[in-house]
Amino acid sequence: MEDMISKIIEMDKKARDLTDQAQKSKVDFEKNIIEKKEQIKNDYLNRAKERIEINKHTAQKQADEQLKKIEEKNSAVIQKLDSSYKENGNKWVDQIVARVVGE
Repeated sequence: MEDMISKIIEMDKKARDLTDQAQKSKVDFEKNIIEKKEQIKNDYLNRAKERIEINKHTAQKQADEQLKKIEEKNSAVIQKLDSSYKENGNKWVDQIVARVVGE
């Protein structure tokens, strides 16, 4: 009888050990999942930041090119107006004065 009780106690101890080990494995597994989730999230955020930087530089380059084109166009228009003023400025002034005076 005593032998049977000690076997029951031993089996109970083994069952508790297995339960404890399973519980520890569960906790370790959950911790591992949380760490992996954070790693994936951080990797995704880092890749997104890199893409944002690339897009930022690309957009800045395009904006600079557009600005350069606009400045070149404006410069050409200004040169054309200056040239036209040099050729016709005195004539325009005379015409304006004549219209104001009423001649």
